[in-house]
Amino acid sequence: MKNKIFKTISINLCILSVSFAFLYGQSAEEIIKKMEEKMFPSSRSEMTLRFETKTSQEDYVFTSFARDTNQKIIVRFKSPAAMLGSDLLMLDRNVWLYDPKSGREMKIPSNQSFGGTGFSYGDILRLNYSDNYTASIKEDLGDSWIVDLVAKQKDAPYHAISLEIAKDFTPVLGRYFTRSGDLIKEMEYSNSKLINGVLKPLTVRVTSPLDPSEVSTLTLVKEEKKEYPLSIFNKRNLSLKMEENY
Repeated sequence: MKNKIFKTISINLCILSVSFAFLYGQSAEEIIKKMEEKMFPSSRSEMTLRFETKTSQEDYVFTSFARDTNQKIIVRFKSPAAMLGSDLLMLDRNVWLYDPKSGREMKIPSNQSFGGTGFSYGDILRLNYSDNYTASIKEDLGDSWIVDLVAKQKDAPYHAISLEIAKDFTPVLGRYFTRSGDLIKEMEYSNSKLINGVLKPLTVRVTSPLDPSEVSTLTLVKEEKKEYPLSIFNKRNLSLKMEENY
């Protein structure tokens, strides 16, 4: 009897799984991976970040060197002057900051705010989703999906994310939540243009209900597809800058 019940449950689950795949055409994991392949190619990228408040404005300019859909990435700052040499490395889930004064690398939380802006260090490094979150499809809106993401590890930048992804696998809007379920920020993707033959949003605008007057804007200025060797993605290279040889 127990075997019959088990078989019945298994068959029903298989039917449900097949029906779900037929209904949506893509699994949540496939959607996220295709989005990452589109948004995060192995490349050298020039980026700017502008942080605006009611009384001030601060601009950052930096170059990133990435591979493996941003599981490995180096960020080098060009401005402001105070950031020169304070470069970043993300190796899988670990984020390292180089301190040029001491010549040492310091491990920092990926969810720590970057310079008081609306972006975390994980955001600046464009931390990939598939490596850090478990995905499920919440809703099919016709032209886009709503994908729910839940952190695999406690040290992920956010506990949960609700991400709208267009059917061409470009992100539209992300809503980011704490473990207690509080919305802490929204990321709106815009300014879609062809870059390396791929149409994708080049601008990410971050706002927070905690302070609506603060706006952080990250813009992809230039992207050059490039394959970097694994050997450059290590803490030692934060001072050596071996990527300049490629």
